Amino acid sequence: MAEILLLGSTDVTLAVGEAVLATGVKLTAVVSVGDSFSISYSNIPVTNSRFADVAGWCSARGVQFIPFQSYEKMLEEMKGAPASLCLVAGWYHMVPRAVRDCFPLGAIGFHASLLPLLRGGAPLNWAILTRLRETGITMFQLTDGMDDGPIFGQRRFPVTEYATIGELVSDSVSASEDLVRELLPGILNGHVRPMPQVGTASYALQRRPEDGRIDWKHPATEIDRLVRATGKPYPGAFTYFEGRKVIIWKTGLPSERILVAGSAGQLCRLPEVEGLLVVTGSGVLEIKDAANESGESIIGHLKKNTQRRFDNS
Repeated sequence: MAEILLLGSTDVTLAVGEAVLATGVKLTAVVSVGDSFSISYSNIPVTNSRFADVAGWCSARGVQFIPFQSYEKMLEEMKGAPASLCLVAGWYHMVPRAVRDCFPLGAIGFHASLLPLLRGGAPLNWAILTRLRETGITMFQLTDGMDDGPIFGQRRFPVTEYATIGELVSDSVSASEDLVRELLPGILNGHVRPMPQVGTASYALQRRPEDGRIDWKHPATEIDRLVRATGKPYPGAFTYFEGRKVIIWKTGLPSERILVAGSAGQLCRLPEVEGLLVVTGSGVLEIKDAANESGESIIGHLKKNTQRRFDNS
């Protein structure tokens, strides 16, 4: 009987796990990192913005939970008898060949783009930032390269004009679950085989929370796009006001063009718009949701301080 080992620690990990169980295939264990972890591209631990309670999920379903320390310890924990296949979903580390070769069917991953487009990090965020009109999930064979392995299948979904990262995350989780239900049985019995990636590859580099800092000299449309690409479940776009960090969770573009002579980052209230506006390098932007670092709304405070400016340095 085929058995699955799952590597992951996010919402998509749980969705893939549920889909595996729904197919009737045995899920032997889930290996997971915590809500922060060390990784090669950062000198400090990285926060897992999409962290999910994998341990609790496993406990409720009678599945073995293995906290990740190293691949060597992981294999030891499995008593030298790995499962038939390793599924990798919501995982942030490369899976070396020595580990992949321990599984008769190798390792299969889920990447949140239509490979070969946007190989690499933060592909859903970059889908918004690079103005894609469509993206998706790819289920593919892991290799030594970066997201370049052959493809078992893809599920597409649109990136609408004002899509938010939260919407794309939700779509990607559902698409991953659908791919498992559709393809896993055929992969295990050998009827579904991967096909080489077709097309010109593009690449996405990792993003860090500080990449969400707003430059008010940029156009309103660009700032709005940044806000939508970095919002929940991620840390959010941010600025500073009176020396304190302000997280901008939601913005909007006025339906009609409003001409305002002001400095980039300057707050204002106008009769044509009910909400709070801020001047940008091109056009004005409405701030619909903003909070301090404690999560408390500061829209009221900002409205009382129109004419003042966000720190743009």
